[in-house]
Amino acid sequence: MASTVLVKDVLWSVSVLLQDTVPQFQRHVEVELVDWLNDAQVALTKFLPAACSRVAAIKLAPGTRQSIEKILIANCKPAEGGTPPADIYGTQLLDVYRNMGADGLTPGRVVRNTERRVLDSQSPTWHTVIGAAVSSYMYDPATPRYFLVTPGVPVDGLWVEAAFTAQPTRIPAGGAPGSEKYDKAGAGTGAAVAISVNDEHRDDLINYCVARANMKPVEWANADKAVAFSQMFLNSLNAKVTALTGNNPGLKQLPFAPEPIGRASK
Repeated sequence: MASTVLVKDVLWSVSVLLQDTVPQFQRHVEVELVDWLNDAQVALTKFLPAACSRVAAIKLAPGTRQSIEKILIANCKPAEGGTPPADIYGTQLLDVYRNMGADGLTPGRVVRNTERRVLDSQSPTWHTVIGAAVSSYMYDPATPRYFLVTPGVPVDGLWVEAAFTAQPTRIPAGGAPGSEKYDKAGAGTGAAVAISVNDEHRDDLINYCVARANMKPVEWANADKAVAFSQMFLNSLNAKVTALTGNNPGLKQLPFAPEPIGRASK
């Protein structure tokens, strides 16, 4: 998953709605807005994990038990190319597609999903078998960050291509007044930084940030705008979850306490 929406463009839209453009970040400093933007990304992915879905080649650990709880930069090669900007904290495995050789770049045999109980009954010692390529994987949604593979991975490790959801990468903090990183002119050091969720959620991020800004106890805050933009965020989130799952979560309050970015929850 690679977003094309730049942080500076999202923040400009937020500043326009806050009437904070001449100059930008006068009423609401960039540091605050970036913090709220990070909160918005995590709030989204708590209820819409697919907003931060990924496909990547990942390096497996020796043995049969594997984890996506923390994937080091060196052990991940995104499908879209390049290098992750930081370690990835996975939240849920979706699928394992194929072997990717010893270098993470060489497509190999497919990996099938199988039932652990079947393998346990047919081959009780399967955890002791080591192979040069993975043939099957087993996954239990009760432990979404862990999975098993067979045969076991050799000590040097090997790579597979997998799909999974992850916590959004934290957007680097904004700069001090006068040294902003995400200004509209694009002169700051963050000019090329993109959001960490799918492009379709651009409006959700904007609505969340505008709502939070208008909840701040300052003279230019507007309680009616806080309610209106909160409702737009919640309505969008409820509708998207309903479309995907058939169940409306009925969220009525802006999520203020997302899971910390930078580590997986237990």
